[in-house]
Amino acid sequence: MAIALTLQPTADGLYSGYLPVKFTATEVTNSPAYLEFDLKTSAGASITGIPTYRATSIGGEYFFDASNYLKSILDVRSSQGLSTTAIEELTDSYGKFEVVVSDPINGLGSLTSNEFYAFANIDGLRYLNDETANDGINRKGMLYSSDLGSQSSNPNFAPKIQGEYDRVVLFVQSPQINIDTYSVDKPNNGTAVYQSAIMSVSSYTNKLISVPLNTTFVNSNFTIPPLSTALGRFEGFRVREGVSGNTTYYHVDNSCNYHEFTFVNRYGVKENIKFKSYDYERFSTKGDEFVAGGFSATGNTNYFNTSADTELINQETIERYQIKGQMFPSIYKEVLKDFITSPKQGVVIDGEIHSVIVNGGTFKLVEKSRGVEFGFTYRMSQKKLSFR
Repeated sequence: MAIALTLQPTADGLYSGYLPVKFTATEVTNSPAYLEFDLKTSAGASITGIPTYRATSIGGEYFFDASNYLKSILDVRSSQGLSTTAIEELTDSYGKFEVVVSDPINGLGSLTSNEFYAFANIDGLRYLNDETANDGINRKGMLYSSDLGSQSSNPNFAPKIQGEYDRVVLFVQSPQINIDTYSVDKPNNGTAVYQSAIMSVSSYTNKLISVPLNTTFVNSNFTIPPLSTALGRFEGFRVREGVSGNTTYYHVDNSCNYHEFTFVNRYGVKENIKFKSYDYERFSTKGDEFVAGGFSATGNTNYFNTSADTELINQETIERYQIKGQMFPSIYKEVLKDFITSPKQGVVIDGEIHSVIVNGGTFKLVEKSRGVEFGFTYRMSQKKLSFR
């Protein structure tokens, strides 16, 4: 009897690489001491650095959890997904795979599993079935960390303040992305739409992509059907996902003292957020001392050099910053959680992202669920250079 798979992922299923992706095989005729499992790309190619897994028989069954390997393949810390000028396929954060099961002892023909998608997703919510990454993809549509609002149709994510690194990340299932523009800064569901535009993403079907949404990219790539007319001047806008109909509003707020940050959210993709706060900076330095030179009776005109100079060496300078507490509506709670627990954050300074370390934060729900009070401190991840 040939090898059989009694448990495997659903064909083309959507799975988290951080949660178990289970395979169970049998081979009852020969009952070999072990079977081998090889994780491969959906094209059948071997993956560099991924070894064959040898599963010993346990009660006549052979078990393999692909997540042990998938976590080492997926890389959320790369710079992928931060372009402000082009759509990016996020090959560091997802992939399509298969598993080949073989019996090297008895030389039986190998068996190839269903192909499945794996994502760097730690959300862990399930939607409709046992697939562990399809909640974000199928229910939410766009991989923002925010909860969806309570609207009965076309619910909204938490609004965002327009910034330089605005983007939408989605696993493409609709041939186009839709935006609606407005002539007011902070539109909502009751605001009259000024222009409706689309951008084709049909060439990215069943691919995970990051699409910039800064105003320069929107103006250059979204057009008004049916004649592909260029967008006119607008203020706020919203982006709509074609299948779910879910939306995110992007507001305009030109107030001073906004600080834009990027972070890796629960779906393993990049997102941005803006905080309004004055500049609070703390500057600390420490170093070692050494004695330089010695007594010199002729070294100075007006006083005696009575001892050697003490100078500093190996100075370490750290700049710390603070975003003081501010109130957010409760719908931002999950965004703020993702930001403070992100494995990698950055602050936008003059259009460039500087890596930061978030040192601490305060987070509490205000009485009667009126909102979330949030504040934190951070420092640059690179220390300031010092002279030797």
